[in-house]
Amino acid sequence: MKFKSNFITKLMHWEYWPTWLVYSPVVFYYLILSVRARSFFFFTQANPDMEMGGLYNCSKYRQLRKLPPELIPKTVFLQSGTSFKMAQKALAKMAINFPLIAKPDRGERGTGVKVVENEEELATYLKRNSTDKLLQEFIQTSFEAGVFYYRLPSKKFGIIPSIVLKEFLTVVGDGKTSLKDLVDESPRGRLVSRKLFDGGGLDSEEVLPLGKEKLLEPIGNHNRGTKFLDGSRHTSPSLERFFDKLSRRLGTFYYGRVDLKANSLEDFVQGKGIKVLEINGVNAEPAHIYDPDTKLREGIKTLLKHWTVIYRISRENNMLKHSTTSLKDAWEHYMQRKRIKK
Repeated sequence: MKFKSNFITKLMHWEYWPTWLVYSPVVFYYLILSVRARSFFFFTQANPDMEMGGLYNCSKYRQLRKLPPELIPKTVFLQSGTSFKMAQKALAKMAINFPLIAKPDRGERGTGVKVVENEEELATYLKRNSTDKLLQEFIQTSFEAGVFYYRLPSKKFGIIPSIVLKEFLTVVGDGKTSLKDLVDESPRGRLVSRKLFDGGGLDSEEVLPLGKEKLLEPIGNHNRGTKFLDGSRHTSPSLERFFDKLSRRLGTFYYGRVDLKANSLEDFVQGKGIKVLEINGVNAEPAHIYDPDTKLREGIKTLLKHWTVIYRISRENNMLKHSTTSLKDAWEHYMQRKRIKK
């Protein structure tokens, strides 16, 4: 049965396990670090310029606007309540054409991110999403990666301990099987089948010609069927120099993952033609751990190691008189996040 198959797939592959389960040892370790730091919000000092250090409810646009135009997609910021006509004018001014990417300015794990194909879909998106949002040009390249970077404040140069390469969900036709059946033949596709077809963007009865490949989901999130592959071996001096420069352009950014696109793997390794899609702070994971070949113990070990790094960075910034977020501010951010999720 489909339910049983999905259950077994999730059970046998920890990359699909609930976040609370995977992170239970990390939470325990975080409490130990909080006692050492004498603050539950010590992590906010890891990236002093980001709200909550980038743990949650952090503005994507606030970070992107610190970078020069050539490093980011053309982007329009729309405040809550912006009309469709105003959105049209803003897109025309920035010369952003369809299809485009629409996403909440504050959100995690790909929630609310959508490829918008035309004005009708844009009007619907604006109507259904009342929060601040971003409209971005759709970078037409199949290469997407996430680079994890950190730098101790006392050091001139940082480290890239993790690179995740994203393999988008695709199927190959055989000339006789429906698109729905092709998706259900893949465990990874079957897990997101309902999301793929409920939106109406895909025809479940379509039959692809023999050998034809079809991209099913252009958004590179794990919960949308994208396979995460460990690309850490592609770290290079050129790439490290690129991210050292990037971190300084972002101000006091010392820890996080940068999601990006490039024309090719070769350009990426050389630090060329990179477009920064999103900048994540302490909520970011070294996402290479979700490579299907990575063992659970290695994943948890990596997460614990990275929280040690957060603690070390925060301790150094504390000595530099960077303040932690107050309980009042943390609560306000939390309540705002709840309102946005609703």
